[in-house]
Amino acid sequence: MTGSHNRHVPLPMASTGKTDGLRERKKRATRQLISNTATKLFMDRGFEQVTVDDVAAAANVSKMTVFNYFSRKEDLFFDRSDEVYELLRQALTGRGSLNPVAALRALAVDLIGQGHPITMPKSRGAIEHWKVVVESTSLRARALELLVDLEGALGQMLASSVDAATDEPTARLIAAIIVGTWRVALGETLRRRRSTSPAMTHKLFLDLIERGFVAAASAARGTQYV
Repeated sequence: MTGSHNRHVPLPMASTGKTDGLRERKKRATRQLISNTATKLFMDRGFEQVTVDDVAAAANVSKMTVFNYFSRKEDLFFDRSDEVYELLRQALTGRGSLNPVAALRALAVDLIGQGHPITMPKSRGAIEHWKVVVESTSLRARALELLVDLEGALGQMLASSVDAATDEPTARLIAAIIVGTWRVALGETLRRRRSTSPAMTHKLFLDLIERGFVAAASAARGTQYV
């Protein structure tokens, strides 16, 4: 303190990279705990039967803390949206000599090869995860909203990748084809999961994805996107 008039004014603490890093790790850990807890409850009881209060109590946090990390109950279930955006952004900014459509196709092939959760649900747990979505009106509605948002964002990313205006129509068309492809491929996989062997549904998924990227490349013919 430099004088009595400052006696009740707290001085700002100098933050360090280490302190900030620890704080961010704690935030990520709390967010993941809440998400994991919510997902387990939704899977066990069904989405409509679980309240945010239930999630908060099971995660041992306050309801306010839940809403600090997730603005809507539905977003507790769709907790990988940021990861999807980042994957797309990295694929386009780090595409090297690949054209934008080829870069996105390479990303899709890589994610499918990894068995990434956002690709075709091959495991029982992943299938049950999407089954919860299918059985919930509010989750289906939120999924559609997220796909519309993703389509718009991908169109902007594509346009930026070739230094075009963010509302460039060809970029929007390509984005609509790619996002629509993923939606149809995933939907068909889930629809046929009981009547078709896993090998056949996987083959169908791959075929639809490939057809979608062929369509995207055709729509982009004569542009910088291919």
